[in-house]
Amino acid sequence: MSKIIVIKNNKGGVGKSWITLQLAHGLQHVSEKKVLVVTSDNQNNILEFSGMEKTISTSGLEKWLKTGTGDLIRLRENLYYIPLKVSHLNLTSKDKLEKLFEAFKEDYEYILIDSTPVIGIDKYFVDLADEFIIPGWADKVTINSITSLLEQVEIRKIKSVIINKWTKTAKEKEYYKGLKEVLDPHEILLTAPISQSATVGKLIDEGKTIWESNSKKVKDIQASFVEVIGEIL
Repeated sequence: MSKIIVIKNNKGGVGKSWITLQLAHGLQHVSEKKVLVVTSDNQNNILEFSGMEKTISTSGLEKWLKTGTGDLIRLRENLYYIPLKVSHLNLTSKDKLEKLFEAFKEDYEYILIDSTPVIGIDKYFVDLADEFIIPGWADKVTINSITSLLEQVEIRKIKSVIINKWTKTAKEKEYYKGLKEVLDPHEILLTAPISQSATVGKLIDEGKTIWESNSKKVKDIQASFVEVIGEIL
């Protein structure tokens, strides 16, 4: 049965799009099934992270909602992406969105949504989600955002929290410990933090995912994502 997985944090700049791509490519590799990534971020950074041009037509998610068809970009084998062109989508009901995603479920085993709260349909994505992955930093703002999100959605649907851009400061370690204490009673996976490093920056510059690197420095990052993928599977 197909799953809709929303990657969500109400705070921006935590690496949500990059994390979405790593999860999607990892899921495709492990499951050998077709995976679709849908974005509600009109910056379409996933294209750049994949090593592709960010130039798109006007046939992104907005066109899919109107006509049931539009741009479908192949990122990797059995891994596809639907971009977004407009800066705001304001649906009066979620009926069209539900019908569209039901159609997607016929073709894709996993549908990942790179969700941003500013687009106008984020609340509908929350309703559609079978599972949530929450990316964030080990700082006060992010921790508060994650705690707030835990109160907004069904706890059982939250599979993992991924701490990104880790710099190993004492304060970060303190927030990480506090977050673990919040998540452990709910059996929500808190990954080992992903360090902010030149290695990740190089992968982004080369348009590669972590699964396309043999670097020893990437192995720990891969291990964290393998844990998350295990929770999804």
